[in-house]
Amino acid sequence: MGYYILDELVKKVTKEKSDLSLQNVNGDYLKIQYFNHEVDWHSEDRDEFFVCLDGIANFSIENMNYTLRKGDIIVIEAGKRHRAASAGSVLLSIEPHERGR
Repeated sequence: MGYYILDELVKKVTKEKSDLSLQNVNGDYLKIQYFNHEVDWHSEDRDEFFVCLDGIANFSIENMNYTLRKGDIIVIEAGKRHRAASAGSVLLSIEPHERGR
């Protein structure tokens, strides 16, 4: 079980400009991350889930583009080619890898 105060975690990762792995969830990683770079096209063998907690993040999934703002959620289905970019946002995610790309 995990209990997290998101406002405090957002402040922490923004100040440190870092990722914070919170816990393992069914073999995937629940993490909060300061996202300030581009991730090139790729796909995963499992679904990914992102919640924008602060800032703006841009996602492209196959031929569709999405702009996430605070409070927005995106789920990327396994096998879908996608990429992402941000100049500085905080994302809560469930992903198949512990470290950011």
